[in-house]
Amino acid sequence: MKRRIYFRPWAAVALLGGTALLFWCVVLLAGRGVVWIALPFAIFYSLLFVISSWALQRIHVLERWLRWDTPGRLLIVAPHEDDCVISAGGIGARNGRLGGATRVVYLAADVEPGLREKRKAEAHAAWREVGLGADDLRHLDLLPPLHQRDPVKLQAAAKVLRSVIDDFRPTAIVMPMFEGGHIHHDMAAALIGGLVSERDKFDVFEAPEYSPYVSLNNTPHRIIALSARWLFGLVAYYGPPDGIDGRLLLKARLDPEDLDCKRRMLAAFKSQNASSLVASRSYPDRLVRWDQTRRRRYPFDFQRSCLRLVLAARRRIPGKAVAAIFPLQRGTIGREGRLTDWFEESAL
Repeated sequence: MKRRIYFRPWAAVALLGGTALLFWCVVLLAGRGVVWIALPFAIFYSLLFVISSWALQRIHVLERWLRWDTPGRLLIVAPHEDDCVISAGGIGARNGRLGGATRVVYLAADVEPGLREKRKAEAHAAWREVGLGADDLRHLDLLPPLHQRDPVKLQAAAKVLRSVIDDFRPTAIVMPMFEGGHIHHDMAAALIGGLVSERDKFDVFEAPEYSPYVSLNNTPHRIIALSARWLFGLVAYYGPPDGIDGRLLLKARLDPEDLDCKRRMLAAFKSQNASSLVASRSYPDRLVRWDQTRRRRYPFDFQRSCLRLVLAARRRIPGKAVAAIFPLQRGTIGREGRLTDWFEESAL
């Protein structure tokens, strides 16, 4: 039975080190015939241990704790109902306990009418855990359908979002990260980023969730997860999301009751596999300070990315084999096989 390790990267690294040590013991103690079989494995797992150890060190370089000890006016912008809890459920709970005000704005309406109402009800049930009522949640239909481009609708969405900001007067905004994981996430991030000016006095944070980006320097949890896949299929490491460009990743320092509240909120999303959400997304909220100098056309450089290598490999090697080694999504969801191109989406 596969052992699942959540949010404890050192445990996966230790297992890789132990596996390498085991094969080196075989090399040193076994007979000559066995040595030549064990030696490649010893070298391979030693290499994985070195790579994952480097990733563990990068976690300590890239991540810092963020204290949220002052009540504020928190605006959470999310494309879909579960995204807001994944990105800022713990902070929302803490802000409420401190006496702050929180408003949640959803930007994409589900195309299935029955599911749309169900997900709305789940969102209301989740945020009731922190005392938010119906007036604190705004379900708007601002983004184009998943596989469509509609620059006119995006221009109208920008005006609505600016009015939401001006009406609520936030001290902090949490939005999805522009990271190439889902087209609606990237649209939300780019829209908010395009609205904020130097005159605005609130903080803006991006919340990473998932992305096809892989980097030895910038995605240490992903590197450890990929390395742990070689532990004979017996171990899987599930880490929290990484950033994509080396900016500091801020981990909200939550009290146990805040983290428990986030778990209960995630459990409300029955239509989104609640048990999986609770297991894989109940980490302390992770934020990156938005940098207005980083307004980008693409989330990252596709030409120099691992994603380009994976897509090229799939043209020459069976897809299942490539997916077993590099289980990356094939581009941005909604723009499969490609990355978000914000100029193309917004017709700038």
